[in-house]
Amino acid sequence: MEIFETKVPGIGVRYEFTTEAGDRAGVVIRRDGTRDIVIYDPQDADAAIGTIELSEGDAAAIAELLGGTTITVRLEQLRHDVEGLAIDWVVMPETGGLTDLTIADGKIRTRTSASVVAVVRGDHAVPGPGPSFEFLAGDQVLVMGDADAVAEATRILTG
Repeated sequence: MEIFETKVPGIGVRYEFTTEAGDRAGVVIRRDGTRDIVIYDPQDADAAIGTIELSEGDAAAIAELLGGTTITVRLEQLRHDVEGLAIDWVVMPETGGLTDLTIADGKIRTRTSASVVAVVRGDHAVPGPGPSFEFLAGDQVLVMGDADAVAEATRILTG
């Protein structure tokens, strides 16, 4: 499936795709975190026949239902550099680094400018974990920043 991304000024980002059955749909992720699922009219590519607004919690629940954590786990090896942006998955070690410590303990953002964007723990995803989030052995941590910052954050996380 090919997904097209379009920035919508003042609103957020729209992702559009065509399903294998030929239906056109999209997801708009607004700057405030809400999401809209859009179903397009098969006769008019520019007209929506319906939308559903989802809170961040709704979106996370639907992602779980659709296998979101399975997709996330498959992306474990993802390393993506785009115009100075790097994204990488870090698996927390059994001991050392920030295992059994919090994001705040590591001061990752302060020390590196990289951000911990999400954590996958078993079958559960935690998007945007806060400073009090405690890392456990085996957690898969999604880190984002420039390449040097991500590399340094990885060193902090794993020891």
